[in-house]
Amino acid sequence: MHRCLGFFLTVLLVNSFIFAQDDLTTEGTGIGVNRDEALMAAKRDAVEKGIGMVLLSQTEIENFQLKRDIVVTKTIGTVSKYEIISETRNSDATIEIKIRAQLSKSAMRQDLAAFNILIESMDKPRVMVLIDENNIGTSEPANQAAETAILSFLKDPYDFNLVDKNVSLSIKSSRQKMADLNGNPAAAAAIGLQNGAEVLITGTATSKVAEGISQNLGGMVSVQADVTLKAINCNTGAIAGSAAEHAARVHISPQTAGNQAIAKAAQKAAGKLLDMIIKNWQNQVNNGLSISVTVNEVKIFRQKNAVITTLTGMSGVSAVRERSWDATSAQLQLEVVYKGNTNGFCTKVDGFKLKSGGGSLAVTGVNGQNVTLVAQAL
Repeated sequence: MHRCLGFFLTVLLVNSFIFAQDDLTTEGTGIGVNRDEALMAAKRDAVEKGIGMVLLSQTEIENFQLKRDIVVTKTIGTVSKYEIISETRNSDATIEIKIRAQLSKSAMRQDLAAFNILIESMDKPRVMVLIDENNIGTSEPANQAAETAILSFLKDPYDFNLVDKNVSLSIKSSRQKMADLNGNPAAAAAIGLQNGAEVLITGTATSKVAEGISQNLGGMVSVQADVTLKAINCNTGAIAGSAAEHAARVHISPQTAGNQAIAKAAQKAAGKLLDMIIKNWQNQVNNGLSISVTVNEVKIFRQKNAVITTLTGMSGVSAVRERSWDATSAQLQLEVVYKGNTNGFCTKVDGFKLKSGGGSLAVTGVNGQNVTLVAQAL
């Protein structure tokens, strides 16, 4: 994998040199509740089209399918200048702007390379989406407009690893599990881990008829929706980010308008949340990844200290925090901050000799950012 990545980055650098001499012009269209939001959406659209134009080979195209949206977010700054071609106010009070943008190819390709390294470092975490949704006063497990929109946003064409939405349908049928999700990140993280997710996107989605507006639409109904989301690191229980968005849609059917409004607000909120998740990942790569480590067969106090001292002195480890130690079960719980990914940590620690007392550490299990070790005697 490292050889392929090295070749891939070499291709990026060579292509960056070739295209550094000229800019790229594309057109983009965006819709927003105000002019600034519409303009930003238009820039994103222009950048996304530009990305497709700078990827030269089939290999590059395939490599970037899973991360196109985040790349778009990172490369908004490559819009060196733009002109507005048209600006329209729609019937639902949103603003639509079309622009012609000039992009910097060299800056764009540098960002693509940086993002590729980030995703590889995070081992492409699996994402689960679970939203408590109320559409026009009806709250049913089958209400999945928000989840469907978010999953579609993450999957096509970005190709994130996703937990099947039928799993969320099963969880939403349990009132107790849904209650655990509200205000309890640790319980939410546990639900995510039980279903094989490293990241859980959860939150609420509600829609209601805008009575005053609907009276003036000649039989059509205007429905407004609000969606709030948060991303939870299932391995640590920490909240990686949160976002909220509002959207409105008009339709003859209130339920259809509600589903459409919820879907639109969910997609917008997911875009904001994804930016925060990536920032969180970047911070982990730069400052260290938090790994939950369980060490078995730690029977006495000085053996516990030897394990902690050994891990603290291992290259790449920036911090070791003791969470608990139970001499009866001979189990030691630690949080290890490691500059790299879980696989890299396991490769280093497996067979690593203890600094004192003899023996070594061996890896016996890995699940996301949860690692199980055993302190082996000589």
